[in-house]
Amino acid sequence: MKALFATAIAAAIALGFQAPAASGQDKWPTKPITLIVPFAPGGNTDLIARTIAPKLSEKLGQSVIVENQPGAGGTIATTALKSAAPDGYTMAIGDISTHAISPHVYKNLTYDPIKDFQPIIQITSVPLLLVVNPQIKANTVEELIALVKKEPDSFSYASSGNGSPQHLAFEYFKSLAGINPVHIPYNGSAPALTDVIAGHVQMMIDGTAVPHVKSGALRALAVTGTERSQALPDVPTMAEAGVKDYAFASWHGVFYPAGVPAEIVTRVNAALDEAIKQDDVKNRFAELNIGIAGGSSKQFADFVATENDKMKQLVEASGAAKD
Repeated sequence: MKALFATAIAAAIALGFQAPAASGQDKWPTKPITLIVPFAPGGNTDLIARTIAPKLSEKLGQSVIVENQPGAGGTIATTALKSAAPDGYTMAIGDISTHAISPHVYKNLTYDPIKDFQPIIQITSVPLLLVVNPQIKANTVEELIALVKKEPDSFSYASSGNGSPQHLAFEYFKSLAGINPVHIPYNGSAPALTDVIAGHVQMMIDGTAVPHVKSGALRALAVTGTERSQALPDVPTMAEAGVKDYAFASWHGVFYPAGVPAEIVTRVNAALDEAIKQDDVKNRFAELNIGIAGGSSKQFADFVATENDKMKQLVEASGAAKD
């Protein structure tokens, strides 16, 4: 009897020690959550964050506060996320630049895109558009390639900056098409598109050009993704337009710093996966030419690793790497 009593007491003590941990996990979150945006208010990344934040708040029962930390191509905010406590209360939007391109462009970057973060979920896949000034006598990609080859010294293309997704997407196009227009980098998509519309630069690959195409200010020749855009269903993909093996899409996802408990990651993943599939979110993203992704945290982690390898090759080929 004494042995049986002692065993029962030991079991009760063990359960008592386990109870607070289980209770703590059940109660999370107990305070507001911060969602860091690595770019300024008003851009696509900010709009994505402000669309999903209230949805995530509803699912988790706590406020999700969007905090913009722009600067250095998103690397300042991403570095801040690396240093955040791994308690589930600080997350950030990351994209193809912060987690796949910048690590290969900037040699002195202070974070590792794979080791320092826990991917939660891929939110978007954003096809870009190959657009030209309407004065260019090319209505198809094939005609544009022929025109540039005929007058190789007369053409240039704009991008939102050296090493940007737009830059690498066009360099990839150049390599497959066998053309070599001059690269004119700008400080962002807006001024670059302005000069393409004005005719100072002839062409560009960008993801924010849909309104200008619809207004007639620009002509769209192709979509860079594997599927046509819902916003411009009559515009062919690059592959359909004759540039075989071409596929390029920008993307956004949500990340935690490394070390956040798996239970929290799984819960936030499920909440966001459900949120981005709601009709109002899908409709809002479709207006912005943004495709929905979703999936598990493991799928996103595998995707980020693959994108890193792909972007490393493109950065090296483009010469965009900086000292």
